Amino acid sequence: MNINIREIIAQTLYTLETSDRKSHLLIRDVLDKYDWLPGRDKAFFKRVTEGSVSMKLTLDHVLDRVSKKPMAKCKPMIRVILRMSAYQMLYMDKVPGSAAVNEAVKLCGKLSVKELCPFVNAVLRNLSKLGKEALDFSGISDNIKRLSLTYSMPEWIVSMFVKEQPEAESLLKALNERSTTTVYIADEEKRTEILSAWKESGLDFEESPLVDGAYRFEALEGAKTLPGFNEGHILIMDESSMIAALATGIQKGDDLTFLDCCAAPGGKSAFVAKKMMPKGKVYSRDLSENKTGYLSENFERLKLTNTEIKVWDATELDDSLLEAADVVLVDAPCSGLGVLGKKSDVRYNISNEAMKEISGIQKMILENAAKYVKPGGILVYSTCTIHRAENERTVKYILDKLPFTGDSLKPFAPKLFEKERECEYMLQLRPDRDGCDGFFISRFVKSK
Repeated sequence: MNINIREIIAQTLYTLETSDRKSHLLIRDVLDKYDWLPGRDKAFFKRVTEGSVSMKLTLDHVLDRVSKKPMAKCKPMIRVILRMSAYQMLYMDKVPGSAAVNEAVKLCGKLSVKELCPFVNAVLRNLSKLGKEALDFSGISDNIKRLSLTYSMPEWIVSMFVKEQPEAESLLKALNERSTTTVYIADEEKRTEILSAWKESGLDFEESPLVDGAYRFEALEGAKTLPGFNEGHILIMDESSMIAALATGIQKGDDLTFLDCCAAPGGKSAFVAKKMMPKGKVYSRDLSENKTGYLSENFERLKLTNTEIKVWDATELDDSLLEAADVVLVDAPCSGLGVLGKKSDVRYNISNEAMKEISGIQKMILENAAKYVKPGGILVYSTCTIHRAENERTVKYILDKLPFTGDSLKPFAPKLFEKERECEYMLQLRPDRDGCDGFFISRFVKSK
């Protein structure tokens, strides 16, 4: 079948431009639909689609410089074609400018905007003359604006990072870089067999420097074809999520009750359940049937027999679980600012007001979660963001308002503590410093 990969990219970007679909979910669905495509085509699709979304702010600014018509006033499909073409010209050295221009003009003809082919051609040829010079913002004296345009980040987020985080520019740069895919071999007895199968398949991977049993893949598209996946021996999840699961302290063969209050898509619950199998009990909750559906799929593939899935709003108290859990994990809803490399559109959809609302929801969930932990039991609080109000200030709330004391994470993430850390019972992971998603993890023990 003759498939034009750029047309698939344009249609995907158009859907994102004209609907409220989440970019990472739509990209996953499209890759699943075209799983039979060559790996090179799938990698190109993912790179251009994610890049066109994440760098939208910068791309529109640059395109406005070379167009007589502002991007905001262009038809959605024209904006999409111009952005994806500009991304290839400015950020992908292996794509010749002339090829990007020609392919863009062809797309215009195929996608019912033929009358605008001359406009697209003129804009992109003007951009081609500027070349990489179009991305030189060093002359901008306003540091916040310069960083905003350089890293395609809304100015209010840049200002927050500059205020709250050391070496903010290093962080902004890392959040835009393509992240690796990390795979955890959950069935240790299968490790040698699985590693051999990966090598025989010609896959490029390396051991994780952060988590034993985890491996990093630079370019892995279509994980469902990875040896060990369909057999239920492996988990696809970032190292930061693995560390949050390790922070529970649950060891192989433990017979404990574990509650995951906000479990979807289920990686941490599965990680813990696999550790305890066939013992223990894992209760996995989330807000909707759509979310718990992901849990069911994952748990069925992994052949887990010690789990129970339930639709439950974590802001509502469940009397049946009062002081019933040895360990409770609250991987809370958050602003998602630590995973911008994977969820390209988060930066444009979140707002300061929404973040304040999220912080309140986190505290409501924690108040309930505290009541589920047995005296002497463990609470783990985590987020996938880099924001003090949702992280460090929430920890202060836990210590001040709830019956917990901080408990060291060192035994569960010793490699991370080879670097100097502010505190032993909480970790702010950063992609530039730790080589994984921006993630926050904290651990507490309940008063007896």
